[in-house]
Amino acid sequence: MMTRALFASCFLLLTSCSAEISVQTEPFDATVPVTSVLEPAYAEVALDLPEETVDTEGLDIVVDEVAATLTVVNPSNLLTLRTSARLSFEGTATPDQPKTYTDVNRPAYYNRAAEILAVRDFAPGSRTAVRIDSPALKDAIGKRRVWFIVSNTVVRSGIGAPVFPVNILLEDIIFQAVLTKPFPGLGGALEVGGL
Repeated sequence: MMTRALFASCFLLLTSCSAEISVQTEPFDATVPVTSVLEPAYAEVALDLPEETVDTEGLDIVVDEVAATLTVVNPSNLLTLRTSARLSFEGTATPDQPKTYTDVNRPAYYNRAAEILAVRDFAPGSRTAVRIDSPALKDAIGKRRVWFIVSNTVVRSGIGAPVFPVNILLEDIIFQAVLTKPFPGLGGALEVGGL
């Protein structure tokens, strides 16, 4: 009876004909400088993706889910910060060296980058957990490196004079993916074999 149950469970496992792989990056932090009031500034942060998600062309992998999680910290007690984010497959930042710019020297690829986080305000002294699950993130699978471009603007200050520079802190950024590798025909071959 035990042997029959074991064969039945193996058959069900193999006839599902796919393997699910969950991968994620190691958590990392980034600092986004805010250099002026009412004028947007941009910080470009590079992220190298896990090996399991790279060079997937021709492997017949189905991307089931991709998401990014992070905590946005506004350490200022006086300033409300307005922030948004885009995903780019072009960039000049490296994982060790973010790149900053303004509208004056904003690169042309900024307009080609997909918006993944709509404009959002972060109150003074706040810590906000953010989950990004934009469909554009699926396009990152297969890429060695991607770039997040975070825009920021000071939109309001409390009582007192703000002290610059101010930094938005992006903490515990994690890029997660669930991939499925189908094995078509595997169940049929086992069934013909009498299992």
